[in-house]
Amino acid sequence: MKRILTALVFVFGLTMMQAQTVTYEDFKGLIPYLKTEDWKSAFQESSKLLKAADHDTSDFKAIVLYVNIFSAAGMVVNEQMTYKELENNIMQFKGQKIIMSAHPLTIKDGSLNCLKFSVSDTTNEAFTSSTNAKGTNILCFERFHFKDKQNPANFGNSFVRCGGTLDKIELNPNKSMIWILRLTVKNAFARKAG
Repeated sequence: MKRILTALVFVFGLTMMQAQTVTYEDFKGLIPYLKTEDWKSAFQESSKLLKAADHDTSDFKAIVLYVNIFSAAGMVVNEQMTYKELENNIMQFKGQKIIMSAHPLTIKDGSLNCLKFSVSDTTNEAFTSSTNAKGTNILCFERFHFKDKQNPANFGNSFVRCGGTLDKIELNPNKSMIWILRLTVKNAFARKAG
């Protein structure tokens, strides 16, 4: 009887661990670190959340995944993480659902921290360059390939959040601090943040 009870407790414990999900409160807890660019704390806390919710497929986990990658890039800029450590930490996320930060729309090429759509007969994508607060380092270039045509006019003057499946992760081959990562997202979506 003791063995059966022990086995049931063990199985129940495993089920509970696997069933954990990332909540809005979890995500909200990372925001102070991002605002102050405390990349190390943002990375450590987001790593804990991701490990605890390994099987979670929620949007909040996808946002925390982006926070983890973005803050790791910030750590590289601050020389708190090497490019090799960055690669070891983030390559595991290829193929997972990711949702990026919301950005205002722009029509200008080369704008920082803005989303620019490129929709024509031959392309259906958007692009962002996400930087630190001073704009001195590009932490992530982000390219989104949409499966459906996007109409930028549908978003008006709102902030837009893009996401999808993380298809490609590229580190700066020169290992300079000007830019750190290029992320490519396939089967992307765009929606008003809010």
